[in-house]
Amino acid sequence: MFVKAQEDKSTSMCVRSPSLSYRIHDEVAATGAMRFSRFMELALYDSIEGYYVSDRLKVGREGDFFTNVSVGPIFGEILAGQFIEMWSILGEPQEFTIVEQGANDGQLARDVIAALSGTPLESAHWIIVEPLESLQKKQSLLLAGADVSWVLSPDCLPPFCGVHFSNELFDAIPFDIMEAHDGMWRELLVDSKGDDFIFSPSQNFIIGTTLPPRPDGFLTECRRGQKEILQGISSAMQMGFLLAIDYGMTGEDFLADHRSKGTLACYSKHHRDENPLDHPGKKDITAHVDFSALSRDAWAVGLNLLGYTDQHHFLVGAATKILQSMDGKAPEPVTLKKLRSLKMLLHPETMGAQFKVILFSKNTPESKHLSGFLHAKDPRYLIETSSTFA
Repeated sequence: MFVKAQEDKSTSMCVRSPSLSYRIHDEVAATGAMRFSRFMELALYDSIEGYYVSDRLKVGREGDFFTNVSVGPIFGEILAGQFIEMWSILGEPQEFTIVEQGANDGQLARDVIAALSGTPLESAHWIIVEPLESLQKKQSLLLAGADVSWVLSPDCLPPFCGVHFSNELFDAIPFDIMEAHDGMWRELLVDSKGDDFIFSPSQNFIIGTTLPPRPDGFLTECRRGQKEILQGISSAMQMGFLLAIDYGMTGEDFLADHRSKGTLACYSKHHRDENPLDHPGKKDITAHVDFSALSRDAWAVGLNLLGYTDQHHFLVGAATKILQSMDGKAPEPVTLKKLRSLKMLLHPETMGAQFKVILFSKNTPESKHLSGFLHAKDPRYLIETSSTFA
C-alpha cells in the first residue's frame, strides 16, 4: 500500500540520494513524466547508484530482507534433487545446462553446485544471466573453480537443454502502476514537483485491457517486461524446464477488494514502507507476482504450464528423499540444523505459504512429473484468472 498523488499532484516531500535523484529529475524535465517501471529501473539497476549495484548487504539478518537462501544450504540441496529428476525425465542427456537468473551474490548457485557434487550432474554447465558487472564480480569470486559462464540477458543464451531457474526474479522486474477511474484504467506516472517526485495520473486511459472495472482509486501492478524475458528463455531452450520460485498470487486474488492499494512494498533493514519515490537507490522496491499473467505470457512464447503450488507443498514432495536419508539416524548437529532450516522453509505462516513455485516446460515428455508437484492441483486455472493488460 502507498499513498498516491491526488488530482492536484500533491504529495509528501522527501530527501534522496542527490546524484541519482538529479539524473531522474533531468530525464523527467527532458521527456516528461515517466512510467513507474522506468523510475524503478533507475532506482534498482542504475549502474552507479542503483540499489542492486550497491555493496550494502541485502539478504539475511544483517541485510534488508530474508530469502530462501538465508536459512542455509538445504534449499540448494532440494533444488539439486529436482534438477537431477529433470535430467532423468529428459532422458539423461549427455549435456545438461543449468541457467540461473537473479543469482544475487551467487550463494544459491554455490549451494546447488555443492549438492550436485558426486551426482550425474556434477559436470553440468552453469550459466548465470547477469547484466550488472558488480554482481558478476561477486558471483565469480564465490563460484571460483566452478564451470560457470555469464551472459548479459536471456537473449544472449546459447541453445541449451536443461533448466532455467530463478529465486525471486520476477518480483524484481520493473512494473507499472495502474489506477481504476470512471470504470476504466489509467497509468500512474512519476513526475517532478520541486525537489521531489510525485505520482501523476496519465491523461490517457488504457484501451483493450482485460482488467474488469474496479472502484475509483483501486491500484494494481503490471509487469510488461516479463514477456520479453520469457521469450528470450524460450528461444534458447531446445528442451527443458523453467522453474521459478517467488511470492505472489493468481490474477483473481490480485484484484480482490482488500487489495485496493496494490501489493507494492519497499524494504530496508527489514523495515517495510509504502513510499517508493523516497530515497531512490537506497531500498528495495517490489510487488507480488501475478502468476496468472506470468502463465499467459509464458504460454504465448511457447512454454507449457506444468505445475503450480505453494512452497510448503513443493518442499514436502521435493524433500522426501532428503528426509528419508535422515530417518533412523542419530540426531547429529548437522541433521538437526537441516531440519530447523527445512522447518523455516515449510512454515505456512512465513515462507511456506507466501512463496509459490511454478513450472513450465518445452518439448518434454508429458507422462513424468517432478516430485515437487506431487501434491499440487491442476495448474490450468491460472490461465483462466489472469489480470494481464492487452
